[in-house]
Amino acid sequence: MVKYFLFLLINLFYMTTFGQQPVANFSISSDSICQGECITVINNSSGNPTLYLWTLTGANPPTYQGENPGEICFNSSGSFNIYLEASNSFGSSTTSPQIVVVTSIPSVIATISDTLNGSFIEILDTTIDMYQSAYLWAEGLPSGGSLFWAPSGNIEDSISVSNGDSLTVNPFYTTYYVASYTINGCTATDTVLVNVNYVYENLITVPNSFSPNGDNKNDLLRVLTNIDSDDNFTNGFEEGGAIAEMDFKIYNHAGQLVFRTTDPHEGWDGKFKGEPENPASYVYILDYRLINGISASLNGNVTLFR
Repeated sequence: MVKYFLFLLINLFYMTTFGQQPVANFSISSDSICQGECITVINNSSGNPTLYLWTLTGANPPTYQGENPGEICFNSSGSFNIYLEASNSFGSSTTSPQIVVVTSIPSVIATISDTLNGSFIEILDTTIDMYQSAYLWAEGLPSGGSLFWAPSGNIEDSISVSNGDSLTVNPFYTTYYVASYTINGCTATDTVLVNVNYVYENLITVPNSFSPNGDNKNDLLRVLTNIDSDDNFTNGFEEGGAIAEMDFKIYNHAGQLVFRTTDPHEGWDGKFKGEPENPASYVYILDYRLINGISASLNGNVTLFR
């Protein structure tokens, strides 16, 4: 009899200490996402479960057996419940549902407008010449969201516009514009491409003379481009605007290097080691790469007047 009671006490102690019904529990990384996004599910159950059954409504697959389903994704919008049932030989428990709200992705259509016989038509992409403009237009649905354009996808340069608004652009090199539309925390994007034809005639030039006499007229010898067609630089483009890289060198009649720069905005003031050079003819050599990827070289003579 004593042995029997001792056996019962040992079994009761074991069941109290080690053998207990599990408690199902889990957490999720987010309860509000956009369609097509994923969340991470972490199992926090206690009581030494040996079997786990997940109900993942709206996810693919909708059920999972195992300790952790990890990352689960929702391809449809709606409000979905997640359950966990944890069990062992002593019983099972099921969690209350955790709800995940999945918001549908909006739509956005970005186009470029052009004129045909006096009427506007919509085109996907366009090609313009230097100094011309392109008329961009985008609309997002459902209405009420926010829309912005990002040149070449650069968010730092983004331009906000009202829903359905247009944007007139005049890029001086080929640029793609990303229209991004956001509503209810979810975003859709579309892209249009504006190709820019370079006007290659006299695209890169070096003047054949300059006069560094301090009268603020032709005082510097610079590499010029036809990015600014009227040469007054009022449209925001500066000398060297079409140049991505360059090496500009000037030599005197003795073959001595008197000036060198790799900065497209820098010019020679007619000095060497801080002293004015004498009026004479000098030789220049220019190697450059344009923003459209084309590389070339120029060389010639330039006359310094005083």
